[in-house]
Order: sequence, then C-alpha cells, then structure tokens
Amino acid sequence: MSLATTIRTLQRGASCCVGRDLSVRVHYWGADRKHPGTPIHKHSFFEICYVVDGTGLYYENNEDFPLEKGTFFLSRPHHLHRIHKGNNLFLFWVAFEIEKENTSEKQQLLFEKLAIEDKIYIPNSEDNATVLLWKSLIQHAEQTSSADILNTLGVSLILSLQSLFCGIEDDQRPKPSYDKGRKIVEEAQRFIKDNLDQPLSLNDVACFFHVSPRHLSRLFSETVGIPYTYYVRHERIREATKKIRSTSRSIQSIADECGFTSVHYFCRVFLQETSITPAEYRRRNQV
Repeated sequence: MSLATTIRTLQRGASCCVGRDLSVRVHYWGADRKHPGTPIHKHSFFEICYVVDGTGLYYENNEDFPLEKGTFFLSRPHHLHRIHKGNNLFLFWVAFEIEKENTSEKQQLLFEKLAIEDKIYIPNSEDNATVLLWKSLIQHAEQTSSADILNTLGVSLILSLQSLFCGIEDDQRPKPSYDKGRKIVEEAQRFIKDNLDQPLSLNDVACFFHVSPRHLSRLFSETVGIPYTYYVRHERIREATKKIRSTSRSIQSIADECGFTSVHYFCRVFLQETSITPAEYRRRNQV
C-alpha cells in the first residue's frame, strides 16, 4: 500500500479520536517522504510533526530550528511558522483540536498547557516511545486495521505527544488502587474460582503465588475475614448450588466437579453450609 493510501485509511479511521473524558477532532494526518516545505502561515489548532529522515528548518518566533532525523516540533495555535530548506525531508504530522463539549475540564487543562508551552522543539528522540506509537499507528493503517484500533492508537498518540512536550504531572501518574497483599488475595480468589475441581491445598496455592502458606493464610484472614480453608469450602458449595439449580447432572458428578473427594463428604459439608441436603436443595429450586 502506498504511503498516500495509508494516510487516507488513517484519516477515515481516526478523524475523531475518543478516549476517557477526551474527544479529539483530527483535521488531518499526514506523511510525506519529500516534504516540499510551506509558506509562512498559522492555524487555529495544534500541528505536531516528527522527522523520520532528512534535514530542513522549522521557523517560528524569528528563529530557525534545525530539522533532522528524530526531531519533534510543535506548531501552537495562532503562531506564525513555516518549514523550509528541506532536503529529502520525510515527515509525519497530525493536526488536531480538542472538542471541549465532550472533554473533561482536567483533560482540557492539559491541552491549554500545550497551547502555551515554550518547548516546541525536541531533537534526538528517535528512540522515544512516542515514535514507536506513531509508527505502530501508521503500520496498522497500512494493514487496514479496524477503526476501533486506529481510534485507540490515535488518541493514545495525541496524549503521548502532549506529555512529551509538557511532561507528566504527579496527578497523571498511575496510582496503586490496592496494596500488594490485597492483590495476592484477589489473584488467589480468581485462581480458586477457576480451579474448584482441583485439590487447592493451602501449600499448593501458596507455592503457585510464590508466598509461604503461613503468609497466604494470614492474608486471607485479614482481607477476606475468614480462614483460607473456609473460603475454599464456601466457594465449592457456592459453585455446587449454582450447578444444582441450573443443570440436571447427578449429585455425584457435581461433587466431583466442585472438588469434593466423596459424595458423602460433599453432602455433609453442603448440609453444614446451607442447612439442607443437596437433594432437598434441588427440589426447592427446580424451575
């Protein structure tokens, strides 16, 4: 696929990039292996370019900035600028503005900061993650990926470009939603739910999560409020009641599927947990 066709595909698939609390109207995506340069002009929107290869000059505020491989440069709204003296200048570019009516105040502030950012020129960025993201977007457009993929990569790229020029503030950084111990318990709970037909001994599950049995037992007691063995038994019975209600499989079969070593032990535990036998539970809950 030619580069021009790739860009047309990208334009169709990512002309409006929507993320969490953010909507971006992309006026145009662009790429040119031999950019001819531009006259002095200005826009009412952002335009950000990346130099894939070649050389040239970017003019803004009475200053020429040298363009070479690995350079980003930012044209802010209402600032006169031009690209000139290009020599095999290979550029990627994107022109966009924020749709304020569909964008949160917090996200608007990020791009208001970009509009007054003094740092408009970033050389020597060939290995920056933003470059990889841009190239991935181009490659996906070349392979005619879905509009959802192009939209997601497009909004991610624009957010990455904003942070490249403005930096990342503390409130933008990922924050842990829970501590390490709670994370281990939540992962262990999912593991137990997915493997109820297995023995699920405390030693085996602790070994799977690379913690000591004593530590895992303590985490369950502190986080869930009941000992590990009680939790596993409760989950086995919970799954068993669901199978009794929704299937016609035998009590023996359900006991095996829920990890009980015998049907007699299953019936005894079931009675302890629910105050009735599995057979009586089935009679009461038949549809």
